[in-house]
Amino acid sequence: SMHQFITAARVTYDTVTGLHRHAYDSSRKMFWCNPETGQSEHCWARALGWYCISIVDVLETVPQDIKGRDEVVEIFNRIINTIPAFADPKSGMWYQVMDQPCREGNYLEATANAMFTYAILKGVRIGLLEKSWLKYGKKCWKNLLKTFVTVDDNGLVNLNQCCTVGGLGGGDNRKGDFAYYISEPIKSNDPKGVGPFIWAALEMQRLEK
Repeated sequence: SMHQFITAARVTYDTVTGLHRHAYDSSRKMFWCNPETGQSEHCWARALGWYCISIVDVLETVPQDIKGRDEVVEIFNRIINTIPAFADPKSGMWYQVMDQPCREGNYLEATANAMFTYAILKGVRIGLLEKSWLKYGKKCWKNLLKTFVTVDDNGLVNLNQCCTVGGLGGGDNRKGDFAYYISEPIKSNDPKGVGPFIWAALEMQRLEK
């Protein structure tokens, strides 16, 4: 599993932004990839969010001495150190197309923000990140609540602005340009956001004990 993390980071790394592109094709033949690099065009926030939460969940139980673990921790730290610069300056949250912050048509996307918040909070708790990141993780949680969460008249909590799906290729001819990512449906309470939101809430609850 460490080899998979390391390989995925290497082939998707964007040398210009320091982020990671959504996908990579080693054959360089898929219509959505750059024929020279094999990479897709953009960093999709949820793809990077998935990557980060998979690291904190897997490394929680992986032995300290397993080959490649230290390198994965370094990759995770580099990502967490990189992403604050791409956050919206007003809300502190990240956009659907992460490498195009504030671009017209782009929007703050809830599932990715829940994932990053959870990954930072848990990353500190299990020792992957320095304790100094806890303050930032708590700030992300407050921003997440302020930006995306509403409570209706019945007391039900809603997580709004979730991208329902995102992918490349397939019958829908999804080519991974900016227009594609902002065209996918947006809904409230998509499971891919609700799950990480609850996990982040549990991390915050742990801090109160």
